[in-house]
Amino acid sequence: MGRFQQIRLEIRAGRCRGQAFRKLIFDELRLDSREAGFEEFVAVRGETGYDELDILGNRLLGVGKMPVPTTELEAGMVEFYKTPARVVFELVERVRFGPEDVFVDLGAGLGQVVMLVHLLTGVRALGVEIEPAYCHYARRCAKELGLTGVRFGPGDARVADLSAGTVFFLFTPFKGEVFSQVMERVRAVASSRKIRVIGYGPCTEEIARSGWLRREGDGPGGEYTLQIFSSYHE
Repeated sequence: MGRFQQIRLEIRAGRCRGQAFRKLIFDELRLDSREAGFEEFVAVRGETGYDELDILGNRLLGVGKMPVPTTELEAGMVEFYKTPARVVFELVERVRFGPEDVFVDLGAGLGQVVMLVHLLTGVRALGVEIEPAYCHYARRCAKELGLTGVRFGPGDARVADLSAGTVFFLFTPFKGEVFSQVMERVRAVASSRKIRVIGYGPCTEEIARSGWLRREGDGPGGEYTLQIFSSYHE
């Protein structure tokens, strides 16, 4: 039995969560990038550069090749780009999830952000993705790993049920009017409780202009830095 097959079995058995999963990643799986085969990765785009964590995540969480999208995107919808795994690890470190939190990835793509957040924290995690082929792939990956704490809902984030979410993540999946409509749905959730909205990429400055959110931390940082915002609800 190969090393990765053994690890996947450990994950499926529920013995590789939280600190155990983190230790596995950082202490036991330092592989040369040439071993993994980047052909199944989305091409690197500008400042979003991928690294060894992405290689490991692809091998541990992926199942087969990336599916071919079948849906024609509307104006304002952005094509899929993989969130760098290091960004997810930073997200988990900075957010400090509690057991009551529910993580929601708006524009979840292949589902790796959702699965990583769940594996690193144990919190329930939901991916909202309009492309059925991506959603089917993400569900298949989660099923193969026995991840019962994650869910992937195919559908439009403008009408999806977001009511359970407490932490929302966007890697610039929308822009323009679509972005505004999705953020109004998120704002509706914030009317009943405090939430956090996490942005990465160009969407962060749009989030910052939302009058109902305040940026956490010292400064805005660059476009491709993780930025966290909190609602003002008391």
